[in-house]
Amino acid sequence: MSEYEIWSVMNSGLIANAIYGASVFFILWVAFRAANQVRAEGSNIVIKSLVTLFGLGVILNGLVVSSILESLLQNTAYSLSQLDSISAASQSFVNFYGTGAAAEAGNIFGANPIMLVWWLVVTIIIMGRIWTKN
Repeated sequence: MSEYEIWSVMNSGLIANAIYGASVFFILWVAFRAANQVRAEGSNIVIKSLVTLFGLGVILNGLVVSSILESLLQNTAYSLSQLDSISAASQSFVNFYGTGAAAEAGNIFGANPIMLVWWLVVTIIIMGRIWTKN
C-alpha cells in the first residue's frame, strides 16, 4: 500500500467515525431529555430502569466511537511506519502516534483517558438526573 492509499483509507475511516459520532451525540441528547423527563414526572422504578439502560447503551456507543478513532489513528501511524520512505508530514504523524504494533479495536476503556473521563462525567450526570430526588 502506498502512502497516499494509507491516508485515503484513514480519511474514509474518519468520515465514517464522524457520522457514527454525530449519531451518538444525537442519541446522547435524547438520553439527557429522557433523564430530565423521568425526573420531572417522578417516574416509577421500571421507567427509571429502562432510561438507565438506554443511557448506559448510549455511553457504551460513545466509548466505542472513541476506541475506533484511536485505533484508526494508531493503525495509520503503524502502516506509515512500515513504508520504506514517507513524507515529512507522515513522519510527523508517526512521531506523534508512535510506531508500536498495530492497535486492536475493542479496548473501549484504554483508548483515550480524557474521553474516558468525559464519558464518566456524562454517566454521572445522566444517572444523577434519573436516580436523585428533586
